[in-house]
Amino acid sequence: MLTPTCITVPGLHGSGPGHWQTWAEYRIPNCRRVRGIDFHKPVIAAWADAIRNDIRSEAGSVILIAHSFGCLASVVAIADNNLKVAGVVFVAPASPERFSISGLSKENDLPSEGLLNAIPASLLGVPGILIASTNDPWMKVTQAQYWAEVWGLRFTWIQNAGHINTESGYGRWPGLERVVVSLRDRLTAVPLGEIHEKEGPVKNRFSALVKLRQLTRESIE
Repeated sequence: MLTPTCITVPGLHGSGPGHWQTWAEYRIPNCRRVRGIDFHKPVIAAWADAIRNDIRSEAGSVILIAHSFGCLASVVAIADNNLKVAGVVFVAPASPERFSISGLSKENDLPSEGLLNAIPASLLGVPGILIASTNDPWMKVTQAQYWAEVWGLRFTWIQNAGHINTESGYGRWPGLERVVVSLRDRLTAVPLGEIHEKEGPVKNRFSALVKLRQLTRESIE
């Protein structure tokens, strides 16, 4: 059986050379960055589509290691097809209220729910963990705990870790490696040939990604 491939999904503007995701890609075996995303344009439908396509390209299953806005896009991708996602590690997810369908909400925008109603609020159906910070400017720790419960993920937090990024001092992060290795050791990859055709991605007008695509088109028009 194949060992699950670890795919990192950065947040807005990507993860630079000093970021823990970049460190993980070199440190953790069979770990690479998601392909096909413009990290400077946080359009969630486009990101989720790229993540879904990248998952499909793997012969076996994957573990998603996402940060910030990348967590939100990963949830949408998983909602449409979780069969090849063996597990997730979500770190410092960004609040859906900070983004609109077409990008980052501006400070002078009228108060709104942003992506709140566009993000699937149900069990993901995959094992994993959500790691939050008590002083994350992008999402309150209580909100992070709520989403962990909604998505069915184990929840843990780090005291005063900011957004858990380079600016917060998270470059080399051995604790993350232990979490990923532990999760991977408990999982068995599923070869592509073992996935039954009728259990493939949801392809109807009610799927999470289809709805987001429609909302994105409407916002542009």
